[in-house]
Amino acid sequence: MIQLAICDDDKRDLEKTERLAKEWSHGPNKPELKIKKFHSPFLLLDAVSGGEAFDFFLLDILMPEMTGIALGEQLSELLSEPLVIYLSSSRDYYPDAFRLYAFNYLCKPLDKNALFPVLDKIICRMEQDKNQIFVLKTTDGLLQIPFHTIIYAELLSHVCHFHLADGRHVKSLYLRSGLNQFLAPILKQPNFIKTHSSFVVNLNFSSSLTTSALLLTNGRTIPVARSFSAKVQQGYISYWLREGAAP
Repeated sequence: MIQLAICDDDKRDLEKTERLAKEWSHGPNKPELKIKKFHSPFLLLDAVSGGEAFDFFLLDILMPEMTGIALGEQLSELLSEPLVIYLSSSRDYYPDAFRLYAFNYLCKPLDKNALFPVLDKIICRMEQDKNQIFVLKTTDGLLQIPFHTIIYAELLSHVCHFHLADGRHVKSLYLRSGLNQFLAPILKQPNFIKTHSSFVVNLNFSSSLTTSALLLTNGRTIPVARSFSAKVQQGYISYWLREGAAP
């Protein structure tokens, strides 16, 4: 079951968006949707802060208490890369929406010809994300870590420490292989780069690069070894050019 949150202060628009989403989910080969509606962005933030989980969000932009853009920023602080589709009667907010890496932006009045293809795409994206899981053996058993939640990994005394977007710090058992071999599935991803013999970083969480350090969005500074500097700089530039925006 897919968990969807819809936030819109306009009751009629809120009901219409829910109705269209339900109609889409009743189509052939569509997943079941569990929809929760919010008429206030603060109620949605309270729900997420309280531990309610949602797979993606449909957010109205023009709301009096808090704009959908500001709500998206708040969600990005609580969650790792929330999947957000923005809804608005105006196209003026395109730049702000995509600055936050919005999944899509739809103009009101909403109709199924616009919404249904976007819902198809977001479900495909979610299926792809499910296949990007790192299985870590820990002292407590096996732990599944989605690639996109990893901020960076650090090797200390033959143990790999993972620092995750939700604030957790988990570690492997004693490694008998090298870091490259252990993290091979992750290092195949275009957004991960090795900056040092002991560090692998997710460029999605990078904010700036110097010749000797990579600064992350959580304020952490990751060392860049001299022997890795040229490759890191090339990878950093290539990644953000491919993403179409500077961090």
